[in-house]
Amino acid sequence: MLDESPAVVASSRLVLLSNSELLDGLLHQHLHGGPQLRLTRSSTFRPGVNDADLVLLDVGSFTEADCLRLLRQLRDTPTALINAQADQARGLLVQHPWIKGVFYPNTSRANFSRGISVMLEGGDWLPRALMEKLLGRYRQITHASRAIDDLSVREKQILALAGKGLSNSEIAESLHLSTHTIKSHIHNALGKLGASNRAQGASLVLGHVGEAGI
Repeated sequence: MLDESPAVVASSRLVLLSNSELLDGLLHQHLHGGPQLRLTRSSTFRPGVNDADLVLLDVGSFTEADCLRLLRQLRDTPTALINAQADQARGLLVQHPWIKGVFYPNTSRANFSRGISVMLEGGDWLPRALMEKLLGRYRQITHASRAIDDLSVREKQILALAGKGLSNSEIAESLHLSTHTIKSHIHNALGKLGASNRAQGASLVLGHVGEAGI
């Protein structure tokens, strides 16, 4: 419970970004017993929100575009997602990995209180399954980055052109090579990347290598 966490200072200020008065009342009940916390609600991003010790973004109150816009504004403010579905949370975390916490709609009062306490102490509070997925994605990105470093300049160049929609014959004509040579380069590159097809391989290359670096 919050009152069992002395590390949370008395001046801790929470801001709930939400259109729901019902959720505001519910969170006040969840945080009852922790007089060291002050929770206020706002339906829009206003001056002073950045001064909060922790912002709770009610994902269910806003469109995805609005959530992304708000998160860009909150970049330097400790922020947690609440009332978020697993897929929503994962998508937002992929784009904004600095998010400190996630609470699903069915989060218990005890876990919510403990999560708030942990984040105010400087920690993170993410569901285990979500952490595992993010870790898996990080490992994939790391593997792809290392594999791309092993590609030759020509292999990167060919996959980048493939990613722009050019056929093997069009790539061959552009680079003054034979179609057979293009196919051979693509085959070798996909093997290094562990990609199952040229579209996947091209996507990996375009995501890691700028055109100027090819």
